[in-house]
Amino acid sequence: MVNSSSSKKRKVSSFPRDTLEQAETVIHGWQEVGKKLNVPNLNVEKFVNKLQEAKEYVDKAEQLKLERAKAIQERNVCLSQLWDLTKRVRNAAKATFGDYSSELELLQGTQTNERGKEDDSNSED
Repeated sequence: MVNSSSSKKRKVSSFPRDTLEQAETVIHGWQEVGKKLNVPNLNVEKFVNKLQEAKEYVDKAEQLKLERAKAIQERNVCLSQLWDLTKRVRNAAKATFGDYSSELELLQGTQTNERGKEDDSNSED
């Protein structure tokens, strides 16, 4: 059972927002303290490498965040333009065919499939 759990990715626990800054502080302090501080299975170089790796992931995540924000903005502009065109076509159909026309219903997606209702509305005219 230990092997199966070790093959899974480790669950990310919470960490402070200023983890990078705190890690840099630790590096500077550890470099000043020098060999007086012994951390089992870890040295300053391994710590520095992990900090560098973390910075790369932070930079990558920030870049993706900016790209996502830009994509969302571009999507919103495009959808807004499309909505304006949709309303324009529907308004033109309303002006051309009338408020309660079957053509307008087609463009609004509200056309009924029941022949009886369509026949009733046509017979009232």
